Amino acid sequence: MDTYDQLPSCFDDPIGDSNRFAILSNVYLLSLEYTAKDSPLSTAPGQVSSAIAYAVHNVSQAGNGKTFEVRAGYMGICVTQSHTGRICSNNADVLANLIQAQKYVKNGNTSTEIIPDPLNLIMIANEFKEKIVFDGLIYIVVALAFICILLLSTFPGWHEEVDDGGSMREVKPFPSRQVTMICLLDLIAGFGFGLISVLWQHINSSATVTMTEMLSYGAVSGHVGGTAMALGWISVGLISLVGLGILVMILSIELIRKLTEED
Repeated sequence: MDTYDQLPSCFDDPIGDSNRFAILSNVYLLSLEYTAKDSPLSTAPGQVSSAIAYAVHNVSQAGNGKTFEVRAGYMGICVTQSHTGRICSNNADVLANLIQAQKYVKNGNTSTEIIPDPLNLIMIANEFKEKIVFDGLIYIVVALAFICILLLSTFPGWHEEVDDGGSMREVKPFPSRQVTMICLLDLIAGFGFGLISVLWQHINSSATVTMTEMLSYGAVSGHVGGTAMALGWISVGLISLVGLGILVMILSIELIRKLTEED
């Protein structure tokens, strides 16, 4: 009996909240995966010795050619295998222990030892998440956006008034200049923090992928999470549009006031 057949029960919920991470497993910053078993050894210009490249390539094949992918994000790490599916956790030790349980495979009366993660991709992803990824600026942007929503809610709306002729008419007063300026400054700060955060995560993810592929001599392929990057850049774009709208409104109100005073 294959040892893999005994594992799915412990993969269902390794830490009690894995399903919460599995929902967002497609929104990740970094993905690392072992290349195919029959993939050729890659060479690069300037490579003098191939001894290390062959050694790394041979070690990477200790996983017996099984599909093994590690995804790292803000909330945790997900590991995907062809025979066990995807498991997620915010604790790398839990994932490592579960993967370590697959070390021996029984084939009849013989037992074969394999290393599911020979180049320690789980460790690399965890180091990336713990030491490179920083989500503090995102919380600041969310807080600033919430403050902006509260300020926008104070803007006056349409209401009916009686004019000099005694008829009803709908009017909408201009919002407070102080409130609109505070809202604009709030959006400028949110745009700045958001831009820094997205640039940070994009550059760091791309650099980590490139360095991992280089140091593994092509034994590991990496990808930057497109969904996470798209969400980040779209958020920054939306904040900039709102700020631009507030700025246009402030300039329009000032122009109307000047024209009214001249009349």
